[in-house]
Amino acid sequence: MPRGYNASADVLRVSADGRDLNALFAELRTVADIQNESRQRFVDLFTYPVTSPVTSVLQTLGSDAAFEEASEYGVPTSKRNRPVALNMGATFKWYDNAWRSTWQYLADATAAEIEANAQAILAADNDLVFNKVMGTVFRSTNRQVTDAKTNSVYDVFAFANGDGWVPPAYEGNEFDGTHTHYRTSGAGTIVSADLDEIVADFKSHGYSQENGSQVVIFVNSVEGDVVSTFRVAGGDKADFVPAQGARFYSPDHLLGDLAPATWGGFPVKGAYDEAYIIETSRIPAGYVVALASGGVLASSNPIMFRQHANSSLQGLRLVQGNKPDYPLQDSYWVRGFGTGVRHRLAGMVMQITAGAYSAPALYA
Repeated sequence: MPRGYNASADVLRVSADGRDLNALFAELRTVADIQNESRQRFVDLFTYPVTSPVTSVLQTLGSDAAFEEASEYGVPTSKRNRPVALNMGATFKWYDNAWRSTWQYLADATAAEIEANAQAILAADNDLVFNKVMGTVFRSTNRQVTDAKTNSVYDVFAFANGDGWVPPAYEGNEFDGTHTHYRTSGAGTIVSADLDEIVADFKSHGYSQENGSQVVIFVNSVEGDVVSTFRVAGGDKADFVPAQGARFYSPDHLLGDLAPATWGGFPVKGAYDEAYIIETSRIPAGYVVALASGGVLASSNPIMFRQHANSSLQGLRLVQGNKPDYPLQDSYWVRGFGTGVRHRLAGMVMQITAGAYSAPALYA
């Protein structure tokens, strides 16, 4: 470039509609901060945050310690809890999305057009996080993660999958190493007994409303249409009860509590027994996903959401380009995270099929 000339790229400070580009960049960073604070309510209700590649997690909600009757002269027998803990690993990877813009584009683009690009990236970030969490839910095989600092290798377990691990006993319920939470219905159409099996299994491990857990069952509309017909009067164990505010008509007297209209950002279809039923196209037809939530970021939640140990590198970040005076040019968005099962008994997937279980291609 000849010396003594000012290129238009050097003097561009505003968008086509007069918005200061540096102020707009700062605004987009604020949007990223808001995204990190709110994240996805769904994810928060089923995950627990961690920053290390492995965490030792108790796999039971109960305890085998018990009081004994006291005597006048004796002393109580010493008790030592025998916690059933597993070293649960979690993956970690970096993901980025470059938003490259030339000064010519910025000269002609309005603030609304620039913000629309940012909103598209925020939506892509939501999809990325949701898909990775659901990929962990549907995956029926164990994998491994290597600690980049120590080269130590840790197991990233799936939910109970019959790999020989014996789930801890709970309230007299005993299990063996073939116990699995990846099941098939044995038929091509869902029936109420499938939901009964899911709810009963969660209760057998202590995941119930009595212990502060909410079981949520996610289905596609194909299964949802069938679930909404379940009635005690028709021979089913429980009634499907529509959620609050739902348009619904039934000549039958339905027994059960009303579920909230929304939960975790999803519209609730209704309730069956203790479980909320959520119908969403994000669940492939032919699958039923059940998760036990202890609340927002509760330690009893089924999935770990791992982020970088350095807090400044956590969440979705907007990184400026290599021109400090023009941060929007060549800027990019980045997030580092990973997932892993935290509680092997707090989630279950049932495939509606007579064959063997296989994960859906959408989340494979």
